[in-house]
Amino acid sequence: MKTDERFIFLIGQARSRLFARLDQSLIDAAGITAAQARALYYLLTNDGCPTGDLSRALALDKSAATGLIDRLEDKGLVARRAVSSDRSSIGVFLTESGRNAARICLGVTKKLNDTLKEGLSREEIDVFSRVLKKIIRRVSI
Repeated sequence: MKTDERFIFLIGQARSRLFARLDQSLIDAAGITAAQARALYYLLTNDGCPTGDLSRALALDKSAATGLIDRLEDKGLVARRAVSSDRSSIGVFLTESGRNAARICLGVTKKLNDTLKEGLSREEIDVFSRVLKKIIRRVSI
């Protein structure tokens, strides 16, 4: 059987299906999408960061980041507040509900990641990881 070498197509198919499954799992568990969970993950280690930092970390333009933060704020998962050192700067802070949602989402993501590895040998996992990292480096700007 001939190997399918349409990497862009195959990676696109895998990404689309993976994120559809992840989104549904996260919505079922915590009521948020994968994109929203990524913001919470970032804030776990960068709580109170300026909105621009969050936008850059998530590779979102300013308006998309603002909409994402608005939705998280509406759910009570984050709060915008002036940063004490510079009251003209607005920071994004996790609420206690946001911390709890992030923890739940981390568990869901880990479980899905473990499911993806089921049936693969340690060698296959190592090779797959190395190949993906090589592709990421090659296409990074």
